[in-house]
Amino acid sequence: MEKDLISDRIGKRLRHYRQQLNMTLDDLAELTGVSKPMLGQIERGSSNPTVATLWKIASGLQIPLTAFIFENPSLKVVRAEDQPQFREDNKRFEAYNTYAAPGISLETFRARLLPGCSYQSEPHGLGVIESVTVFAGTLTIEIGPETSMLGKGDAISFSAETGHIYKNNTDELCEISVSILYSNVSTNKTSI
Repeated sequence: MEKDLISDRIGKRLRHYRQQLNMTLDDLAELTGVSKPMLGQIERGSSNPTVATLWKIASGLQIPLTAFIFENPSLKVVRAEDQPQFREDNKRFEAYNTYAAPGISLETFRARLLPGCSYQSEPHGLGVIESVTVFAGTLTIEIGPETSMLGKGDAISFSAETGHIYKNNTDELCEISVSILYSNVSTNKTSI
């Protein structure tokens, strides 16, 4: 039941943002690289998009990914069990949203990379800055042609205009915090 509610919420928000920009589904497909039929299914709530698809849409619209999920712009405590969760790479990459609000240009996640995880993140758009801090384990991150290995307590910030890959090449769990700062986010706080 919760999955259906999330699909409906994502669909309503997508339609709202698209209409706010006076865009057709064709316009949005061209902007995001997501097909018109897929966008239509998402808007109708008949398809639950992958995280990669949502990233493409959010990047094209220059909004935080979590603008599709949270119900209102107010700040509130979000208990661990209530944090929206995304899983990719055969469930070896788990991301939990810890903060975001429509109209706010910052969102944060905590993520767990199980051993063998390799999660590719699409580019987030022009002017977007991403910051990652490692809290446990070892993270290998590939940003364009550069590769960095980070241990517990290490941090990295980078322009997220380029695709990047998070990897856990060890036999231990890797836990990280990710903050994404968007530069061109609309500040319209209309709640859907």
